Amino acid sequence: MQNSSADTPKEIVVLTHGIFSSKWLIAPLARRLRHAGYDTRLWGYFTLRGSNRDIGKRFADYLAKLASENPGRSVHVVAHSMGCIVSRCALLAGVPANIGRIVMLAPPNRGSHVARQLLPIYGWFCSTLRELSDDPASFVNMLPREIVGREVGVIAVTRDNVVRLESTYLDNHRDHAVVNTWHTGVLWLAETAEYVDSFLQTGQFAKHRHAALASEESPVSIEAVCKTV
Repeated sequence: MQNSSADTPKEIVVLTHGIFSSKWLIAPLARRLRHAGYDTRLWGYFTLRGSNRDIGKRFADYLAKLASENPGRSVHVVAHSMGCIVSRCALLAGVPANIGRIVMLAPPNRGSHVARQLLPIYGWFCSTLRELSDDPASFVNMLPREIVGREVGVIAVTRDNVVRLESTYLDNHRDHAVVNTWHTGVLWLAETAEYVDSFLQTGQFAKHRHAALASEESPVSIEAVCKTV
């Protein structure tokens, strides 16, 4: 938990959601982070049309405005699913220096096999879904896999039927953890909020919990996965 002294301005955390979703699904996590001492904001967007790049530019504009209104305060980002790709696009568009750490929840950093499978049904009207496919030539797989100048933590889940574990990795994330839940359920666990708080404060997840989860819940070790991606 961060220092909540009256003389210390609260750090800001902006939370954003994924495809086929809304900011209200991430509100329970925001509430837990408020209880931990953060000033939380929810940022929503229409998920089905347009492009991740354009949505990311709008997110970058929002973060720039928020940062300019709060000089001297760190502004962190916590994103879920497609919101992680939107956040990556925002970083590419340019964000202020006081944008701090980023936590990605169940991110399709290397695409989603479900997005690819749904394309024949929904792809004709859902342009963002096409971009999230795990096809090697998809938009998401053309993005740089390294994030420069920001510390990024990734939280994957054990029972994710939307994004495979190996698809959550970036080339240079600072830390990676796994929680025992499903793709959307990660938003509602107290454990997730504890992990997020740990990373925002230290740049690392709680290692003893990380190790226990990896050994008890994951069918393969984190180290083994790293060697394959």
